[in-house]
Amino acid sequence: AIFVEADENPLQAVVEYGHGLFNSRKEVTDGYLTELANENGYVLMAADWRGMSLFDLPVVIKTLIGSPSLFEATRDNLIQGFSDKLVLRHFSRHGLLHLLRTAGTPLPVDDGRPPPSVFYGISQGGILGAGYLALAGPRGLVDRGILGSMGTPFALVLTRSADFAGFDALLRSNFYTGRHVRLFVTLCQMGWDSVEASGLLAPPVAEPRPRMLFQAGLGDAIVPTGAAEALVRAAGGYALPHNPRAVFGIPVGEAANVTSMGPDVTFTEVLYEKEFNGLPADNIVPSSVSVNVHYCLRKDREMIRQMVEFINTGRVIDPCIEDGCRRKYADCFG
Repeated sequence: AIFVEADENPLQAVVEYGHGLFNSRKEVTDGYLTELANENGYVLMAADWRGMSLFDLPVVIKTLIGSPSLFEATRDNLIQGFSDKLVLRHFSRHGLLHLLRTAGTPLPVDDGRPPPSVFYGISQGGILGAGYLALAGPRGLVDRGILGSMGTPFALVLTRSADFAGFDALLRSNFYTGRHVRLFVTLCQMGWDSVEASGLLAPPVAEPRPRMLFQAGLGDAIVPTGAAEALVRAAGGYALPHNPRAVFGIPVGEAANVTSMGPDVTFTEVLYEKEFNGLPADNIVPSSVSVNVHYCLRKDREMIRQMVEFINTGRVIDPCIEDGCRRKYADCFG
């Protein structure tokens, strides 16, 4: 695991980070995340999503080009990865604060309670994170979760993503036509079902879950909007009054006020007009399409403001009051 401590501010929360597709725990050291931790007093921690991390690529490539039945190993490794992350989460609850005390890190003293335990997953971390939160919820290991650029089911996300082209090329070396590829990916979904949020698609779900905040970008060419909305509907989520558009099947709820913390499951979208209008009408995403929305959403000032308030207090604020969460285009690389 990797731990990143805040430099000066008193500890406000312990935040576990879930990395993106075939990346690694090292992603938690990205500049915007360490800045977030230092400014707000968070300890960040991360473990690899075993099964779909950088180190699992050889197994995945072998599966795609010649050994389809090997996908069972990916599924089994993902289950082991969940176990690894739950062990890390248990340590953060029962041993981390003692470790920080002995290292001299300032700790909160209000009410003598431990800081909130939060999960923050982006992209693949948001997709698998929904299943992870559902698993960790009954065990009381996570107080609240934030999922960015998320969706379900994985078979829908993957085949409608700008990232699919490379995987499709590998699969075409193993199958004759795109129809065969579709059948294979759909069969793989039966394995993914056990480790992502697909179980939420079959309500009622009686087990307790932590409060959740979902953030998605309209115009995202990596994780399609339809998959994000499917996850929100499955989780029983609410949009906020100033969301940039109404979403079918997702009711509108009120943000936090003097008597309420806001919805238990909240959905916030940011509309990037140029990228949204540039998406194709069909499900074939050209290689030339912009993927900036996927990476700029997590750095959006209002999304960060909403996230920080949710981490610190559990309150859900409406970040779209001033501008309706509309952006002309996604530009976070300047």
